[in-house]
Amino acid sequence: MADNAAGTDAGRDAAWVTIETLLTADALLAFCQADVERLFRINSLLRFDEWRRVAEYEYHVRLRNLANDKELDSGLHVEPLADGLRVTYDNGLKTATTFRVEGKGGARLIVTDDYSGMPAAERKARTDEVDRSLVQWGHDLHRYLARWNRWSRHGLWRWYMARVWQPMTPLARRVVFLLLVITAMEFAVFLMVLAIFVLELDKFVGL
Repeated sequence: MADNAAGTDAGRDAAWVTIETLLTADALLAFCQADVERLFRINSLLRFDEWRRVAEYEYHVRLRNLANDKELDSGLHVEPLADGLRVTYDNGLKTATTFRVEGKGGARLIVTDDYSGMPAAERKARTDEVDRSLVQWGHDLHRYLARWNRWSRHGLWRWYMARVWQPMTPLARRVVFLLLVITAMEFAVFLMVLAIFVLELDKFVGL
């Protein structure tokens, strides 16, 4: 089964992506409802200038969508659901984004962008504002949830992802990843040189 499946429904003017996971439905639901900001910041095509909590289930966000090069300055209203949550927008072309959990073991997360709250003529005139990051968001969520399933039992990993990784811009995350790769390669080379040195030293001492 595919890791992600995307679709559109012109009849109700919506688009969605389905993310397959290794999590149980309860664990996936808890993940989604625990931190709505995390769900949005996982999207590597959104660059945030502000995410501010206004009240319980109410937020204000300013961001640039790198997929369509559009800015969004809007209030967000979060409605917990029995199988997920729904986020509605005060401004912008998009009416709402819904996160729904399906299945039991190996549950699926379905993310749906709904554009039906605006008259059809205005939607047609503003098609350049359609959020084209949804498919990439699905890929990003799939990778993050796979890591969550593997590493979330470790408190240090959760702290790093919440306090360090999550607030980073997409560019900063890529830079940090490259630095980690370079550091790991340098450390591997150091260990190899050290091993050669120890072996040669043993030979020398044994003479």
